[in-house]
Amino acid sequence: MPRDPRKHQKAIMKKRSKEKAAAQHRAHQQAAMPASPQTIIQRARTYPILECWISADWQGDMGLVQVVVARQQPDGDICFATYLVDKLCLGLKDTFANAGFSRGRYEREVLKKASRLTKLVKCPPELAHQMIYGAIDFAARFGFDPQKDFALSQYLLTPRGELAEPYQLTFGRNGKPFFVSGPYDNTDRILKQLEKTAGPGNFDYLMMIGEG
Repeated sequence: MPRDPRKHQKAIMKKRSKEKAAAQHRAHQQAAMPASPQTIIQRARTYPILECWISADWQGDMGLVQVVVARQQPDGDICFATYLVDKLCLGLKDTFANAGFSRGRYEREVLKKASRLTKLVKCPPELAHQMIYGAIDFAARFGFDPQKDFALSQYLLTPRGELAEPYQLTFGRNGKPFFVSGPYDNTDRILKQLEKTAGPGNFDYLMMIGEG
């Protein structure tokens, strides 16, 4: 018996209607679900900068500089990233990003903890960005990449070239890389890298007691 074309068309339309309703339901469910911290961080450049902090002795000779960049999420929470910068040699040694923090939690778990290692002071976004990007660029000249988590924490930063760079920052010491070994550094690998990229006599280093 030949198929009734009207019934066949009606069945197809009914099926499409169900599929459309199901798709809309899934979309509503996804929209209602809170975004993951990673998703929020990847959108961070669309949020306004809330504040930036930097080590109070950032102009000193110690080399390590802590930077914090925080942005205000649309829901009122805070997303942020911390950056441990070695301005003498290695560039961005460590970094971490997270999102969805209340103001109180951000102050307790981020600023207070960071302040245990170094005194922090508020700074203009231009200084925070110039310090981070400048250190990364200096280290790259000698074959050192930013710590791997910069793949995510980079989204807390305004893209290169969009902020002024009014500060006269210097990297290295006396124009050369100056490597100060830390407890988690692979000293042999770093020195071999400097021998290869900077060349013998074109860098200085300071070893921890018991090394070498």
